[in-house]
Amino acid sequence: MTRGRFLCRAIVAAVAAGVAMLGAPAPAAAHSILLGTTPAEGSVVTTVTTEVTLTFSEPVRAQFTTVAVTGPGGRAYATGDLSVRDAVVRQPVHPMGSGDYEVAWRVVSLDGHPVSGTFSFTVQLPAEQEPAAPPAPPPAADDAEPGGWRLWWWVPIGVVLAGVALLLVRVGRRRAP
Repeated sequence: MTRGRFLCRAIVAAVAAGVAMLGAPAPAAAHSILLGTTPAEGSVVTTVTTEVTLTFSEPVRAQFTTVAVTGPGGRAYATGDLSVRDAVVRQPVHPMGSGDYEVAWRVVSLDGHPVSGTFSFTVQLPAEQEPAAPPAPPPAADDAEPGGWRLWWWVPIGVVLAGVALLLVRVGRRRAP
């Protein structure tokens, strides 16, 4: 086998391995599922709320958990550090006044799989229960952090493909006359 023919076969094999990895089915339900929230999805809350709670089907990793609570005017309501105890995540929030709220969350299961989602609810308070002041307005758009965390899983795939290609080239050099 000539060196050029072997190199061509090595490249085809590396590409085929990459396609097979991307097309392989994911493991069956091995990661956390959101079981419930307080306030509940789509609910109407009629009391002052100072905490959002998420309950999952299994424990989650505290160091990779984020919860963002956004209220009227795009203001961020999460305050202080969230807490994770087994499968329950608690995020303290500024006292919520009347309006619509959205909660965006991201956790990492104990098996390493990231899971994320959103839910929303509405607060309707009597005038005498309305909080005195909402939290500060959101930062300007150029102060926001980039969202590159979504592409992190491409790095190990690229490393594996590069390793396979390098291995095939080295094996080809040993066999070449």
